[in-house]
Amino acid sequence: MYTLSIIIPAFNEQDRLPVTLAGIKAAWDAGEMPGLTLSQVIVADDGSSDGTVAAAALWQDRLPIEIVQLTKNTGKGAAVRAGMARVTSELALMYDADGAAPITEVNKLLKAMDGGADIAIGSRVMDHEKSLVTMRWHRRIIGRVYHFLGSALVPGIRDTACGCKLFRAEIAKFLFESQRVDRFAFDIEILALALRRNYKVAEIPLAWTAVPESKVRIVRDGIEMLWCLIVLYSGSFRHRSR
Repeated sequence: MYTLSIIIPAFNEQDRLPVTLAGIKAAWDAGEMPGLTLSQVIVADDGSSDGTVAAAALWQDRLPIEIVQLTKNTGKGAAVRAGMARVTSELALMYDADGAAPITEVNKLLKAMDGGADIAIGSRVMDHEKSLVTMRWHRRIIGRVYHFLGSALVPGIRDTACGCKLFRAEIAKFLFESQRVDRFAFDIEILALALRRNYKVAEIPLAWTAVPESKVRIVRDGIEMLWCLIVLYSGSFRHRSR
């Protein structure tokens, strides 16, 4: 049995966040997460302008919710980093606010941790016969291009951007303290750092369904992702040592 902290980065998620929190509560209430004790649900608010913080606060009497607020919209990577700094459990789960992967899919990642993995990441593209993945065609294309451009940084990993990643907490703290990318390409940076330090990364196929109102914008975020990858390839980010 492990203790678990869930870090949910959230930007203007007042509508989708309560549905995701309800799914988390239902899974534990029903005994569907037998290997995990839920210690924290850290909602890392990325400078939202809507009622995201208020929506999270309404769940504090039903889940062990902590709220971390960034003063302005800085990026998903920055929000996850702020959340990871508050982790007190043995394992830390990065979990998207839209709940595109049912929380029960984390049981698959936990098996990989039991098998010796330091990090277990969900994959929407590997072993299709074991996965149930539904997404819009343009998101599928963007994902493939993004993977192609970043593949040399994370050899052997097919899906860096899935928002369901499980870490051993001490390793997560080191990686996110070292992280420098604040927006979407932070996933590649974190995994590249992990591989560089020879941490064992397991990629596990899981069920995933695209949820309407994606925060990803093709042109704006595509340009930013490309720029971040260029910087990562150039080695311009300097990482702290322990």
